[in-house]
Amino acid sequence: MAEDYKLGSIQALVVAIYEIGCLIGSFIIIGYGDKLGRRRAVLVGAAIMLVGTAIQTSSTTLAQLIIGRIVTGAGNGMNTSSIPVWQSEMAPPKIRGFLMLFEGALITGGVMISYWINYGFWFYNKSSFQWRFPVAFQAFFGIILIIGILAFPESPRWLLKHGKDKEAAQIMARLKQCDVGDQELQKDIEDIKKINEITAGRKLTVKEFCSNGPDMHLWRASIAFAAQAFQQIGGINLVTYYATVVFENSLGFDPTFARLLTGVLGTEYFLSALVALFVVDRLGRRRLMMWNAAGMGLAMMVAGIGLSVGNQSGAYAATVMIFLFNTFFAIGWLGVTWLYPAEVTPMRIRAEANGLSTSANWLFNYAVVQLSPIMINTIAWKTYFVFMCFNFAFIPVVYYTFVETNGYKLEAMDTIFQIAHKNKENPVWVEKRVRKGNTDEANAVENRSSSTGSGEGEKEKVEHTEHKEDA
Repeated sequence: MAEDYKLGSIQALVVAIYEIGCLIGSFIIIGYGDKLGRRRAVLVGAAIMLVGTAIQTSSTTLAQLIIGRIVTGAGNGMNTSSIPVWQSEMAPPKIRGFLMLFEGALITGGVMISYWINYGFWFYNKSSFQWRFPVAFQAFFGIILIIGILAFPESPRWLLKHGKDKEAAQIMARLKQCDVGDQELQKDIEDIKKINEITAGRKLTVKEFCSNGPDMHLWRASIAFAAQAFQQIGGINLVTYYATVVFENSLGFDPTFARLLTGVLGTEYFLSALVALFVVDRLGRRRLMMWNAAGMGLAMMVAGIGLSVGNQSGAYAATVMIFLFNTFFAIGWLGVTWLYPAEVTPMRIRAEANGLSTSANWLFNYAVVQLSPIMINTIAWKTYFVFMCFNFAFIPVVYYTFVETNGYKLEAMDTIFQIAHKNKENPVWVEKRVRKGNTDEANAVENRSSSTGSGEGEKEKVEHTEHKEDA
């Protein structure tokens, strides 16, 4: 028993220490992300990941493996803090959700591949190649990332913020497929420059970052932070990191079948993430988060009940619920919570706020990964009830504090929060009125917008379409 506990503790440390590295990477972006730029930050992050992978693959001691995981995590933390911001600043509002959630689908694709590699190498136990190859394989994707990012341009919004107007205009013209002199393009550039001019030459301070002035920085940074924290404490990494352990130890399946089932789970996870691509710009961010939090909570509740029964039928029911939980998470919480912080935060604090929100992701990721084995060993099936409570608690928080961002230009969100600050009211209610249209508030936001988004009702406006919001 003592030996098992020791091995479990070592396993938890080696797994969870990666999140500490990711946390360090997100802090690097908080401090230096806006200086580096979106593109350069990703290049540096990818290079650091390759170094960390080399350290891990060549490990001869546990200490070296841990150091390698920290280094790899730091690179990944930089990338996960920078890529969503870069994508959101490049993508048109109408398909921004689709493009960002495509990244989420690729994440699940990576999880799926890792599960099947784990299953395949389960049968090869002749040497350390059994674990060295899966670790080294991640370098393949890091190399693809570096090659790919070299072919892409810098964010035009970042370029405008740093006085590189000509380069920004050329990139925006390519993205819009129009001439540099296009009237609408020039208006967009002027709008972004006006926002930048307000704070030009002023260093962002902690006081300004935490203020609830006209742009409501604190509110916006807080809900960005909460979105990423909620993603983790809902219980996904009990499933993602410890799926094989859960199937083998909690549900009682034999080791080979547990690994096969984990591969099937990863495949289902990937397919579910693809569903999100086609609903995120139709249903909006808030609906997906609330509806799927309810589904995740119910799945955890039934899984806990199934395991509490203590027989084979209960284990089968819990297995189905784990698959169902993965489905709800992939649709409503996997990609959306990477998309939302970049959409809801203003240009002035976007890099720093996204670095902070990403740090929440990795901090709570670390906590869940460290605590899950302990919870399973001590309170067993009650663990699922803990996560059930968290998921149900997300719903009112999202409803009352998360402002819908679907279909708006990034700069249009500033107007919504400025109106809320002026009227001293909840920005959620302001956005609801704006989406319905036919008000001075809607006109003010519309002046910041030019593309169409989508939602129920399909009544198109200049930037967004009216749809009945959550009751």
